[in-house]
Amino acid sequence: MSSTVRLIAWIEPGQEELIRDAVRCGGFELAAVGSYDTAAGVSLSESLETNRVATLREAVLQDDAGLLWLAAGRRIEPDERRLIREAGLLTITSEPMPGSVAEVLSDPREAVTARFVPLMRQSPGYRAAREVFEQFGQRQCVNIFLGSAPGQGSLFGRLFDAMDLAQTLCGSIEMLDAALCGEMSGVPETLGGLHGHLTLNMRFSDNRCACAAVSDQAGGWFRAITLLGEGGCVRIEDDGFNWTAPDGHTIDSHREPQLLSPGELVAMQVRRLLDHLDATDPPPDEAGILTLCEAARLSCRTGQGEVPRKMLEMLRRP
Repeated sequence: MSSTVRLIAWIEPGQEELIRDAVRCGGFELAAVGSYDTAAGVSLSESLETNRVATLREAVLQDDAGLLWLAAGRRIEPDERRLIREAGLLTITSEPMPGSVAEVLSDPREAVTARFVPLMRQSPGYRAAREVFEQFGQRQCVNIFLGSAPGQGSLFGRLFDAMDLAQTLCGSIEMLDAALCGEMSGVPETLGGLHGHLTLNMRFSDNRCACAAVSDQAGGWFRAITLLGEGGCVRIEDDGFNWTAPDGHTIDSHREPQLLSPGELVAMQVRRLLDHLDATDPPPDEAGILTLCEAARLSCRTGQGEVPRKMLEMLRRP
């Protein structure tokens, strides 16, 4: 990037380390921070040694800001999302936005309000592994694990990322069956209310399968994918991959010089957005992925498998 990007972050307590890390790794200037809680906003601005914006509207309308980061888990209201789009400020979010299929279907512009970060398929490890996918052949069985600690994102964020991966790697999901750790009566009414540990089993056409485990209480940041097929096994993490043949010998591998923190992964994705390098990385299919997330939440509530296609058809009915 030719000049320092001024960043305004809309955050909540516990996210200070994530913000500091991204600012340091991305070479950004933290111009201001804000929070829905006034007292927390004051405390956060002091802790991060920067200015404070009192409202999200004030953050969006800053003339000299080059980037807005919506890191807080609380839902952004429709009027606020419309203001963000009208302002034309590059906006990233750590909480999937919009937060439901209904919002996308009611107004397709909702899908371009902000870019979700950090997306697993935009990590260096996944990018490197993508080069061997064609040689590997059909991905017959996929295992996804995405975990984070408090302050590094919500369970909804991990689920959104996992569903984006499952759809990208395997195509349309025919059936999914999910479970949220704890009593079924405790499953929330909204995706944003999800917390804890969640697992999913997925079935695709021609009997290919996948499973996923996501958590916002994993004690730290860890994302990994395992692909199984006739080509053997490819294991992918944020910082690299390893391809092992069925007979056990290593066919190909890649590893970054050091482990990548969530803040650094955010900074990497933002740099690509600013440098217009994401042409080969289309944004997530918001309606499709949110449908998968909603189907998973519903499956957690009912204890039954769900067919995402039927759910989307039902939601599209006038």
